[in-house]
Amino acid sequence: MMKTIEAGDAVLSLPAALDLAVFEQAEGCVFRPVGAMPGWFPFTPGDTVDLCDRFPMLDLFLPQCDPDWHGVSDFWTEPAAEDRELYLQAIATVAGGRKYLVFKTLPEALYTYQQLAHDLELEKETVERLGAELEIRRQEAERATQAKSEFLARMSHEIRTPLNAVIGMTDVLATTMLSPEQRRCVEVSQRNGIGLLNLINDILDLSKVESGKIELEQTQMDLRDVIARAMEAVETRAAAKGLSIAKKIASNVPFFLIGDPDRLRQILINLMGNSIKFTDRGGVQMHVEPDPEVAAPGRLRFAVTDTGIGIAPDKICGVFERFTQADASITRQYGGSGLGLTIARQLVELMGGRIWVESKPGAGSTFFFTARFGVQENQQITEKTSPLPAANPEMRTGGWRILLADDSEDNRFLILSYLKLSGSSIDVAENGAVAVELFPARQYDIVLMDVEMPVMDGYTATRAIRALEQTRGAAATPVLALTAHAFAGMAQKTLEAGFTEVLTKPIRRATLLEALAKYPSHENERIGLPVVKVLVEEGLEDVTPGYLAKRRAEVEAYRESLARNDFDAIRTMAHRMKGTGAGYGFPVLTEFGAALEQSAIGSDTDQIRDKIDELAKYLSTIELEYTKI
Repeated sequence: MMKTIEAGDAVLSLPAALDLAVFEQAEGCVFRPVGAMPGWFPFTPGDTVDLCDRFPMLDLFLPQCDPDWHGVSDFWTEPAAEDRELYLQAIATVAGGRKYLVFKTLPEALYTYQQLAHDLELEKETVERLGAELEIRRQEAERATQAKSEFLARMSHEIRTPLNAVIGMTDVLATTMLSPEQRRCVEVSQRNGIGLLNLINDILDLSKVESGKIELEQTQMDLRDVIARAMEAVETRAAAKGLSIAKKIASNVPFFLIGDPDRLRQILINLMGNSIKFTDRGGVQMHVEPDPEVAAPGRLRFAVTDTGIGIAPDKICGVFERFTQADASITRQYGGSGLGLTIARQLVELMGGRIWVESKPGAGSTFFFTARFGVQENQQITEKTSPLPAANPEMRTGGWRILLADDSEDNRFLILSYLKLSGSSIDVAENGAVAVELFPARQYDIVLMDVEMPVMDGYTATRAIRALEQTRGAAATPVLALTAHAFAGMAQKTLEAGFTEVLTKPIRRATLLEALAKYPSHENERIGLPVVKVLVEEGLEDVTPGYLAKRRAEVEAYRESLARNDFDAIRTMAHRMKGTGAGYGFPVLTEFGAALEQSAIGSDTDQIRDKIDELAKYLSTIELEYTKI
């Protein structure tokens, strides 16, 4: 780079000797050549030249050199003799207070290297810019996914909460005395409520699969149980249409597998339910065999065949797409959201398999899918026997103290209606703060806790209850979460808060009773209440169970009467029990009736409360036995 230029022939010849072309700025883009010019730059000293006109790229470069007139341009090419190219670079510098512009050439190899370095730097900048843009878009996508998940969670909660009351109250209504027309109305309400619930579940399942939030379990399972439970779930629908439903399992299929039984059952239910929906006569058959295309342990192929309407060849490719059915008119005729097969396809892919369909219009369809499972080492086949009927869960929940915390009046009324005949004592809290306040005052056997409540939510309340138990050195009371959320992370979140179990709304009556029944049996053993077996007298087999159910139902009536100090009502019920208990084979009930009657005559509130609790516990332990013929 030049720092000074002095007069003299030697000095003026120096730039050319160095293969440089030097110009002094006259004004703007007008420059004068300084000294001798190199051969590749044909200008003569003394002439002025508009270099911007000669080299248009200087229009961009020169303004960048101001105000201190300093800078180095990018390389550019200029045509030269013999079809060659010059690789030029301009350098702006100041010497002796004058502004100069120096041009130099680069050998082709050096130019190529520097150009590559320059291009590489540009590419690096481009990659960095694209990387930054991708990061921004990734963050935006994550925020959108999070917003979608939060929206679905909120909508799930907002829809399931009223749906819980709708389905639940129809269940309660179905247990009452109804006319045939009324019962038909209840059945329609139940069926459509369950249909809406299934649609919500399908949408949530689709969202979870697409967002990668479903992880398959790897647990031991009996394939026969999975298939049997799937068939049980659809057999009512098949029977309603007069369809047969059957299964066939190849002899070389291992029964004891390792996989996700719930998701496998969901696939089978979706496929069989789809076949039943589009079949009006004939039936549906399931066939299971080793995958004929992949000979590997645990690799199975399932086939669900129906005798339904079939699928046109040009429609087959779209049946597994979301919200799609083979024909728009079919949607109107048969209903459905078109999500069942989409969810089945995605779950099959998670299981390392594939799904497809073979069909002929008017001749039915066969849906195939393959899946990969682990195989348990012990494949000893035992004859499966039908389990003995489980004890009525309602009978196993009688006499228990339950704390119910829910801010929804409708939900509280529903739970109370579910447990009306259980003979349990139920205290109600409108929010978590009230539940925490009530908990230490009474020894509860079970707590039913809504998750989302004002003032204090269920998570905070449950943590507070666990802290109280720890302070008192008490055993952990079962706390069951009642939630309208149905996302995978919910179970983990509730367990971390101290909940024992999660019940997802809408909660059916049978589901609640079965959940409660898990804990009373354990608690009865803990507090030393053995089962009391009562032999039903011959000739009273038809009336004794009903008598016992009425006495259990009266427990809550006793409590309600006590709450309003209606001692006459208590005396009347107790007198009736005193006079009938022994006649039905329950002399202990006669004793309870006499004691309650005397306490009611004396308006002894504390004595009545204690006797009601004792009566409830006794009723909860009774099991009826019948004379064997």
